[in-house]
Amino acid sequence: MSIEQEFKEKVSEYLEKLSNDLCTILKELIEYNYPEEVTTLAFEIFVDGFSSEFPVRAFFMDKDNSEHFIYIDGKAEYPSPVDPGLLEIDHVYPYELEEEYTNKDESLDPWDIATNELIEWFSKCWLVSGGQTFNIKATIAR
Repeated sequence: MSIEQEFKEKVSEYLEKLSNDLCTILKELIEYNYPEEVTTLAFEIFVDGFSSEFPVRAFFMDKDNSEHFIYIDGKAEYPSPVDPGLLEIDHVYPYELEEEYTNKDESLDPWDIATNELIEWFSKCWLVSGGQTFNIKATIAR
């Protein structure tokens, strides 16, 4: 097995441990009744976040592709039942994992591999959570 394949499988193992928690959050997002101004739920991946937090954040976009907020008592708030950071965790995997594999192969791009794995995993979680019934546009990108 190649170093890249090994790293990919390790990342997948770490992501799978988060599946139940993510599916719970996604289900809340999918079932929520958004203000009509929200036309897109855009998930963005911050590739440097795998070893320091959950690297995906939700943005609630309007028709002009601007982030939409609701105002409660003059304070801007997200039009969402959950925190846009989705999961409050210390990391998807420890920094040492990236270090271990980049030491084995200096040409390895751990963020690219991890991001591709995350997109595939996130998409599966989205569908398991009922994403096919979501009534507005949803995207995930880096």
